[in-house]
Amino acid sequence: MIKPQVVGKGRTFSASLALECIARALSEIRDEDHLTYGDLGAILGKSEDQTAKYCAGIATMDAITFARGKREWGSRFTGYLDRLCETTRRSNSTDHHDQTKVARAMLAFAEALEDGEITVDEVLANRATLEAAGEAITKQLAKLRPAA
Repeated sequence: MIKPQVVGKGRTFSASLALECIARALSEIRDEDHLTYGDLGAILGKSEDQTAKYCAGIATMDAITFARGKREWGSRFTGYLDRLCETTRRSNSTDHHDQTKVARAMLAFAEALEDGEITVDEVLANRATLEAAGEAITKQLAKLRPAA
Protein backbone atom coordinates (compact mmCIF):
# COMPACT_ATOMS: atom_id res chain seq x y z
CA MET A 1 0.00 0.00 0.00
CA ILE A 2 1.21 3.51 -0.81
CA LYS A 3 2.30 5.69 2.11
CA PRO A 4 1.08 9.32 2.05
CA GLN A 5 3.91 11.71 1.23
CA VAL A 6 4.90 14.22 3.87
CA VAL A 7 4.92 17.73 2.44
CA GLY A 8 5.47 20.76 4.64
CA LYS A 9 3.42 20.75 7.83
CA GLY A 10 0.61 18.51 6.57
CA ARG A 11 0.42 15.38 4.45
CA THR A 12 -0.70 15.17 0.87
CA PHE A 13 -4.09 13.53 0.46
CA SER A 14 -3.67 10.68 -2.03
CA ALA A 15 -6.60 10.25 -4.42
CA SER A 16 -5.40 6.79 -5.42
CA LEU A 17 -5.25 5.75 -1.78
CA ALA A 18 -8.79 7.04 -1.25
CA LEU A 19 -9.97 4.92 -4.20
CA GLU A 20 -8.15 1.92 -2.72
CA CYS A 21 -9.98 2.42 0.59
CA ILE A 22 -13.39 2.46 -1.08
CA ALA A 23 -12.48 -0.49 -3.32
CA ARG A 24 -11.29 -2.55 -0.37
CA ALA A 25 -14.40 -1.81 1.67
CA LEU A 26 -16.80 -2.55 -1.17
CA SER A 27 -14.97 -5.76 -2.08
CA GLU A 28 -15.09 -6.94 1.53
CA ILE A 29 -18.81 -6.12 1.79
CA ARG A 30 -19.43 -7.93 -1.51
CA ASP A 31 -17.58 -11.05 -0.29
CA GLU A 32 -18.90 -11.07 3.28
CA ASP A 33 -22.52 -10.45 2.29
CA HIS A 34 -22.34 -12.74 -0.79
CA LEU A 35 -23.47 -9.95 -3.11
CA THR A 36 -23.01 -9.58 -6.85
CA TYR A 37 -21.92 -6.41 -8.63
CA GLY A 38 -25.57 -6.08 -9.62
CA ASP A 39 -26.66 -6.26 -5.97
CA LEU A 40 -24.14 -3.58 -5.00
CA GLY A 41 -25.21 -1.48 -7.97
CA ALA A 42 -28.86 -1.67 -6.94
CA ILE A 43 -27.98 -0.31 -3.50
CA LEU A 44 -25.64 2.37 -4.84
CA GLY A 45 -27.90 3.35 -7.74
CA LYS A 46 -25.25 2.43 -10.32
CA SER A 47 -24.81 -0.15 -13.06
CA GLU A 48 -23.14 -3.49 -12.54
CA ASP A 49 -20.18 -2.36 -14.67
CA GLN A 50 -19.71 0.85 -12.70
CA THR A 51 -19.88 -0.99 -9.39
CA ALA A 52 -17.21 -3.42 -10.61
CA LYS A 53 -14.99 -0.40 -11.38
CA TYR A 54 -15.51 0.91 -7.84
CA CYS A 55 -14.49 -2.49 -6.44
CA ALA A 56 -11.38 -2.47 -8.63
CA GLY A 57 -10.48 1.05 -7.50
CA ILE A 58 -10.46 2.46 -11.03
CA ALA A 59 -13.44 4.81 -10.81
CA THR A 60 -14.26 7.75 -8.57
CA MET A 61 -17.57 7.85 -6.79
CA ASP A 62 -19.90 10.86 -6.65
CA ALA A 63 -21.22 12.19 -3.35
CA ILE A 64 -24.73 10.74 -3.79
CA THR A 65 -23.38 7.25 -4.43
CA PHE A 66 -21.00 7.55 -1.48
CA ALA A 67 -23.87 8.68 0.75
CA ARG A 68 -25.97 5.68 -0.33
CA GLY A 69 -23.12 3.35 0.61
CA LYS A 70 -22.63 5.08 3.94
CA ARG A 71 -26.36 4.90 4.70
CA GLU A 72 -26.46 1.19 3.85
CA TRP A 73 -23.24 -0.09 5.45
CA GLY A 74 -22.04 2.66 7.79
CA SER A 75 -18.47 2.30 8.98
CA ARG A 76 -18.05 -1.00 7.14
CA PHE A 77 -18.09 1.14 4.02
CA THR A 78 -16.38 4.31 5.28
CA GLY A 79 -13.98 2.91 7.88
CA TYR A 80 -10.85 2.65 5.72
CA LEU A 81 -11.45 6.08 4.21
CA ASP A 82 -12.20 7.56 7.65
CA ARG A 83 -8.85 6.27 8.94
CA LEU A 84 -7.06 7.62 5.86
CA CYS A 85 -8.62 11.03 6.46
CA GLU A 86 -7.59 10.96 10.13
CA THR A 87 -3.97 10.14 9.33
CA THR A 88 -3.72 12.82 6.65
CA ARG A 89 -5.72 15.51 8.43
CA ARG A 90 -3.91 18.80 8.36
CA SER A 91 -3.24 20.07 11.83
CA ASN A 92 -1.96 23.29 13.37
CA SER A 93 -0.14 21.15 15.91
CA THR A 94 3.31 20.07 14.75
CA ASP A 95 5.53 17.58 16.54
CA HIS A 96 7.35 20.53 18.15
CA HIS A 97 4.07 21.86 19.52
CA ASP A 98 3.28 18.39 20.85
CA GLN A 99 6.64 18.30 22.63
CA THR A 100 5.89 21.69 24.22
CA LYS A 101 2.48 20.51 25.42
CA VAL A 102 4.00 17.45 27.09
CA ALA A 103 6.79 19.58 28.63
CA ARG A 104 4.21 21.98 30.09
CA ALA A 105 2.43 19.04 31.70
CA MET A 106 5.72 17.78 33.11
CA LEU A 107 6.40 21.21 34.59
CA ALA A 108 2.91 21.33 36.09
CA PHE A 109 3.48 17.91 37.70
CA ALA A 110 6.91 18.96 39.01
CA GLU A 111 5.50 22.12 40.60
CA ALA A 112 2.54 20.25 42.07
CA LEU A 113 4.86 17.60 43.55
CA GLU A 114 7.05 20.13 45.37
CA ASP A 115 5.14 19.37 48.57
CA GLY A 116 5.28 15.61 47.89
CA GLU A 117 1.71 15.12 46.68
CA ILE A 118 -0.50 16.16 43.77
CA THR A 119 -3.90 17.25 45.06
CA VAL A 120 -7.23 17.22 43.27
CA ASP A 121 -7.17 21.04 43.27
CA GLU A 122 -3.78 21.01 41.52
CA VAL A 123 -5.07 18.56 38.90
CA LEU A 124 -8.13 20.76 38.34
CA ALA A 125 -5.97 23.87 38.07
CA ASN A 126 -3.83 22.17 35.39
CA ARG A 127 -6.60 20.28 33.65
CA ALA A 128 -6.30 22.07 30.29
CA THR A 129 -2.52 21.57 30.27
CA LEU A 130 -2.87 17.88 31.10
CA GLU A 131 -5.58 17.34 28.47
CA ALA A 132 -3.48 19.10 25.81
CA ALA A 133 -0.54 16.82 26.67
CA GLY A 134 -2.84 13.78 26.50
CA GLU A 135 -4.03 14.80 23.04
CA ALA A 136 -0.44 15.33 21.91
CA ILE A 137 0.57 11.89 23.17
CA THR A 138 -2.47 10.29 21.53
CA LYS A 139 -1.54 11.98 18.24
CA GLN A 140 1.99 10.58 18.45
CA LEU A 141 0.73 7.08 19.31
CA ALA A 142 -1.61 7.22 16.31
CA LYS A 143 1.48 7.10 14.09
CA LEU A 144 1.88 3.47 15.17
CA ARG A 145 -1.47 2.42 13.68
CA PRO A 146 -1.23 0.61 10.36
CA ALA A 147 -2.36 2.61 7.33
CA ALA A 148 -5.81 1.86 5.96
